[in-house]
Amino acid sequence: MPELPEVETIRRQLERALAGKKIIETQVLWTGRLNVSAAELKKGTEDAEVVGVRRRAKLLMIDLDNGKTIAVHLGMTGRLLLADKEPAPNRHVFVIFRFSDTQLMWEDFRRFGFMKLFDADSFNKYLAGQDYGPEPLLASFDEAALAARLAKRPRKKIKELLMDQSVIAGLGNIYAAEALWFARVRPERPAGELDHKEIAELLKGIKKTLTESIENRGTSADAYVDAYGKQGTNVSNLKVYDREGDPCTRRDGGIIKKTTLAGRGTYWCPLCQQ
Repeated sequence: MPELPEVETIRRQLERALAGKKIIETQVLWTGRLNVSAAELKKGTEDAEVVGVRRRAKLLMIDLDNGKTIAVHLGMTGRLLLADKEPAPNRHVFVIFRFSDTQLMWEDFRRFGFMKLFDADSFNKYLAGQDYGPEPLLASFDEAALAARLAKRPRKKIKELLMDQSVIAGLGNIYAAEALWFARVRPERPAGELDHKEIAELLKGIKKTLTESIENRGTSADAYVDAYGKQGTNVSNLKVYDREGDPCTRRDGGIIKKTTLAGRGTYWCPLCQQ
């Protein structure tokens, strides 16, 4: 699933490409993951200008000058793709927004994502109801903030807690594993057992792994590509994720292991993450 760095990469690309441009035509090919009808989506978006593109957690929001917001969650395999030419027939493309010089296509192979159209009031209510935790790259998310979030559920395993969107927004399986490796913390540790030093290192690991991945346009470990259909380059920067059987890059003799935690594959080094 695209996590914060992947969604932020797409947000920045869409902001640069679409801000100030008008949607000339909206074509709806499938409504199964929309919250409105095809006619309502067309009426609410056609002839409207994009005024900005935002992100909250893993949610993308395209704001229009008519007060409407298009909210998109990419789910496991969703993509928002910019293209200069008419796309080839593809049963996974559900909505196409046409501009004067480009097109924005929403596709989703496994159909776990969604697109929703809101007015200002309904969107604010929707967002408030998601109970998202703090954005981890904000300056306000410091050691005290992280410690406070962990203290609320001290018996929960730290890896599970980090992936909980109500605890920290945007963090998922890849970057939780990478941050824990950075902090030398075992994924199964109860959150309440971490001391101040470990929490400080975990905070550094979260910010470092997210920031580096954004700089590399995200991690294409599965189906993710950016808004131009290109893979992110952060895979080569991963220390443990999807590296089962590889030697730990700390050169301590550890071999990366994979276990299952809360139904998700979890990667860690048994020597440096004790």
